[in-house]
Amino acid sequence: MATDELMIGEWSLTAAAWTDRHQHEETNWVLDGELHVTCDGRRDVVHPGQVVIVPPGTLARYAAPVHARMIFVYGASSDGHAQSDGRYEELGAATSP
Repeated sequence: MATDELMIGEWSLTAAAWTDRHQHEETNWVLDGELHVTCDGRRDVVHPGQVVIVPPGTLARYAAPVHARMIFVYGASSDGHAQSDGRYEELGAATSP
């Protein structure tokens, strides 16, 4: 679902990581698995039922060593909720997030 103000959706990662930056605030609510989020020099390990908020303009890395499924909410954005610095990487069994 999307409006000019908010965007809401679901996404997942399996043995992978995604890095990006948005103009808007990003909230991720973990539904299943374990999500490792790194931004502003801080790393949080987020479990089902927990939320992590990434401030606007912050480069963030989301990693799921095994699997994670999340609901995201993007805050208001004047750029159509665009992202920059996007990078996907697969995590091998020996790779640490």
